[in-house]
Amino acid sequence: MRANNLLSSISFIYLCFLFPAFLFGQSDRNGDRRITGTYYISNTTLIPSPGKILTGQQLLFENGIIKALGKNIDIPAEAQEIKGDSLLVYPGFIDVANKTGMVEPTIPEKPDDFDPSEPLPEIAGIHPHFSAVDHYQEKNPHDQEWRKLGFTIAQKLPKGKGMLPGNSALVIYGHESRNNILSDNQSLYFKFSTVGGVYPNTDLGVMAKWRDLLQNARLYETHGKMYSEQSSLRRRENNPVLDALIPVINREIPVLIESSSELDIRRALKMQEENNFDLIITGINEGDALLPILKEKKTSAVLTLDLPDDKFSDPTEGEKGPDFEKRMERTKNAYLKSLSLAGEYEKAGIPFGFTTKHLSRTDFIKNIRLMIANGLSEEGALAALTVNPAEILKISAIAGTLSEGKMANMVLMSDTLFSEEAKVVMVISDGYLFDYSEKAEKIKDGASVWEYEAETEGRKSKGKWKFTKEDNNWSGTVSYDDPQTEGVKTSPIKNAVITEKSLAFTFSVEVGENTLEVKVSGEVTGEKFSGNMGIKGYGNYQVKAKKLEKPEIK
Repeated sequence: MRANNLLSSISFIYLCFLFPAFLFGQSDRNGDRRITGTYYISNTTLIPSPGKILTGQQLLFENGIIKALGKNIDIPAEAQEIKGDSLLVYPGFIDVANKTGMVEPTIPEKPDDFDPSEPLPEIAGIHPHFSAVDHYQEKNPHDQEWRKLGFTIAQKLPKGKGMLPGNSALVIYGHESRNNILSDNQSLYFKFSTVGGVYPNTDLGVMAKWRDLLQNARLYETHGKMYSEQSSLRRRENNPVLDALIPVINREIPVLIESSSELDIRRALKMQEENNFDLIITGINEGDALLPILKEKKTSAVLTLDLPDDKFSDPTEGEKGPDFEKRMERTKNAYLKSLSLAGEYEKAGIPFGFTTKHLSRTDFIKNIRLMIANGLSEEGALAALTVNPAEILKISAIAGTLSEGKMANMVLMSDTLFSEEAKVVMVISDGYLFDYSEKAEKIKDGASVWEYEAETEGRKSKGKWKFTKEDNNWSGTVSYDDPQTEGVKTSPIKNAVITEKSLAFTFSVEVGENTLEVKVSGEVTGEKFSGNMGIKGYGNYQVKAKKLEKPEIK
């Protein structure tokens, strides 16, 4: 409850790193630049797939489809040029098991004669017939921010409590005027999760319920086939829950099981062994001992990019005590093991994708660089963002590499992808151009105060951000409602980067014995901004704010 109160009292804005210089005459910031729908990138370096580099190339695309690429291709007269000199062009990134832009479905109220041992499926968190498409907000700002980092396609998971929230969907981060749904009913989403106070209310109960559901789905399907052949049989009652499971038992769609531990992975493999369905395990953050069995079963694996924090390099005085050195050594080993997990998967020859679920955007490239520093190759990292998720999601025919006939989804970089100097210059998604090349201007020394309003978990809260700049360094405070009392607390601002077009900063909040790290990011337009806040383990939340005309800094 205290954590939820905290969520309703914090907010902030997102920083975009923009590359200078226009790529062509008329600048396009919103993907609207589709006068003819035909473009070509000239004299550029293409990385069409991991490990393959082609220099001095041209790439032609029309109406969202790649038509040709090579050194000497025919360029139509109406094609508009995108100057590719000094740029590198990569396939657009693909995110697996993402929830940005999703809202929770409405669940029926408990009836007066409610029996917790036999709840309605929806009340028990068992609604596989719910579709992510029905609860996805296409114009949400979070997806636009992920596109700025190079993501062009994402698998969206439905929100909801319980073991079966619904079916996932595939979306493209294209222009808001388009229908950006690539497919629905892409996979069935399963969690080792329960709804309090109703059956099933334990992990073992969840697994038992899963077995019952699949067995009943088989009987349900058999009954339907028999009725169609012999109408004298009693007609079966319509059951949307069992209907939604028939594609699973027929292996038409996979089950995507969310993992938070090695035990979850073992349970998922046991479930697959018992019921013979196609399996994707997502959110993997441990379990290198299971690599041989995962490889043997050819299980689709999705590793989390949300790495643990470094808690041993600079421990606080309060953490020191008996067995301090041993505890720090265990913490360090666990941390380094998580950083090396992707490299171990690559060495074992297990293709894997990445999920950004729970990840702050500011940690995206940083965490991949940490994985590379701990054993993952750059080719393996690029594969986990492109060809591997395309294969896992069964969209290799249209995405994952740059080749003729595939969607025009690509990322134009100023330098090699994982270098310190690399910046996203442009993202092309569904053939629409999103230009991020404009250089943001720094703000002069001084002070500013912003009043913000955040909406989290259906609640609204207000507070102030106070910024002061001296000698090119920003400092300040954030005020927010104390989650444990009726008062207001403040926290110092850290890592602030402020321009005329963006804000980004972090701060810490103490809740009892816990410390929550909050990351603020968003865009500034005149005296207003809109953005989001990210709280590790709790998600991202939208926020709006207004700059005060005459702030008083104390």
